Amino acid sequence: MLDGILQGLGTALLPVNLMMVVLGCFVGTFIGMLPGLGPVTAIALMIPITYGLDPSSGIILMAGVYYGAIFGGSTSSILINAPGCSATVVTAFDGYPLACKGQAGKALAIAAYASFTGGTLSAIMLMVAAPLLARVSLSFQSADYFALMVLGLSAVAAFAGKGQVLKALIMALFGIMISTIGIDRSVGVDRFTFGLPDLRDGFSFLLLAMA
Repeated sequence: MLDGILQGLGTALLPVNLMMVVLGCFVGTFIGMLPGLGPVTAIALMIPITYGLDPSSGIILMAGVYYGAIFGGSTSSILINAPGCSATVVTAFDGYPLACKGQAGKALAIAAYASFTGGTLSAIMLMVAAPLLARVSLSFQSADYFALMVLGLSAVAAFAGKGQVLKALIMALFGIMISTIGIDRSVGVDRFTFGLPDLRDGFSFLLLAMA
């Protein structure tokens, strides 16, 4: 494990990868500050750029974009009470009142410190727990994946607001319907493609994320 950590640090500290981190954080912060554009949108925009990069550099670039977008969303939450993504909604509860009192700089500084500390601690915890999580994931069977899917779809309705459960269930059902479009790879049969070759691969992640 220690050898893997040292190898990972050596790769991350290469000049080209450090440049990718800076670039990714800058772009992600800029995108995250725009209301309505969150980390998923930022990652979707950067995926085509990573095709020509080294795999490690591409992953580092997208990680920087993700962290930058999360932090950038807190900026719009604090200054104009318009969260850039759902993860920064809570920031607006305390950050925007501070900005109204003329303490926007203090709120932005606290958000930056908290983002850096939380990101660093979570990366360390993931690094330590990764071997155990890998062993657990390899033990998953079809029934376990099905149970996870049921749990995720149930959470859509469980966390819906009051009077919004039916709408949440309809949207979950609509998402399942979209996922069935394309080739059934188990039997090689087209499903709901209506004879259109463009639908044989289903809907791309980039298209759905941007839409």
